[in-house]
Amino acid sequence: MAFILLEGIVFIFWKYFLERGCYQKTKDAYIAAHVLRIATKVSGYIETLLVQDNWEVKKGELLVKIDSRDYMSRVAVADAIRKLAQTEWLRIRQLSVINALSAFNYDLALATNVITRSILRLESLSLGYTNIYSPIEGKITARSIEEGEYVREGQYLLSIISGNYYWIIGNFKENQLENIRPGQLAKVRIDAYPKKWFRAHVDSVQRGTKGAFSPYPLEDLSLNYVKTTQRIPVKILFDDNQKFDTSNIGPWMTATVEVKTKDCKAVYILSVVYSFITLIAFVILGKIMRKNIFKNSLPTTTF
Repeated sequence: MAFILLEGIVFIFWKYFLERGCYQKTKDAYIAAHVLRIATKVSGYIETLLVQDNWEVKKGELLVKIDSRDYMSRVAVADAIRKLAQTEWLRIRQLSVINALSAFNYDLALATNVITRSILRLESLSLGYTNIYSPIEGKITARSIEEGEYVREGQYLLSIISGNYYWIIGNFKENQLENIRPGQLAKVRIDAYPKKWFRAHVDSVQRGTKGAFSPYPLEDLSLNYVKTTQRIPVKILFDDNQKFDTSNIGPWMTATVEVKTKDCKAVYILSVVYSFITLIAFVILGKIMRKNIFKNSLPTTTF
């Protein structure tokens, strides 16, 4: 029984030692998703707020309604000016047939008609912008406004996390990338589901470190001749043939990633062989040690 237990311990040791070259692992990983920041294109008071944080929304669903009375008045004024310009243009065009006015007056009336039409279109667009719709299907998050609040043009209102499409960004050390390639099998453990591993695969490796695309200047990495290992983002996609509940996960939640970089079918066979060799070496070493102990324990006879 003790021999079998010792054999198992030695086997596990060799299996762990040999598998280290088959997988690359990082705990510096997080969930990523498409996050849209919704902002307003017009200023005004929020008349109706139709969504709350963590609500599911469909594409085209009305999210926010801004008070549109000012913009309706502007459209009415622009439409009246357009009608006046169009009437004047029709009158000028009739007079131009009999050469009763100059070319300048003709061009001026034509330009005025075109400009007033464009102004009406712009005011109509502004009126339409008072209703803010969801451009995608997803979940509302980080809402920063309340009903009745005044918002300015370009102000951030809320964010929408796109649907159920998530992926993993694993930040691997530079010395781990030698054998990582797109298409390799991977497995992911999300901290929100600590007892489950999800099947995945490598999609792509970023060409550049995390700091290369930072808005802040790069630091000197020499640090008195001690080189600092940098991290390279690797995009990991979940396999399509599995389903899991995504209601409790979101962007920037942490995860652990393991990428299979080599075929390790021979690991088990080598582990068994090496464990037997190790045990045989232990047995031989034990016999030699017992023999030496027995020899040293014999009484010495002096003549």
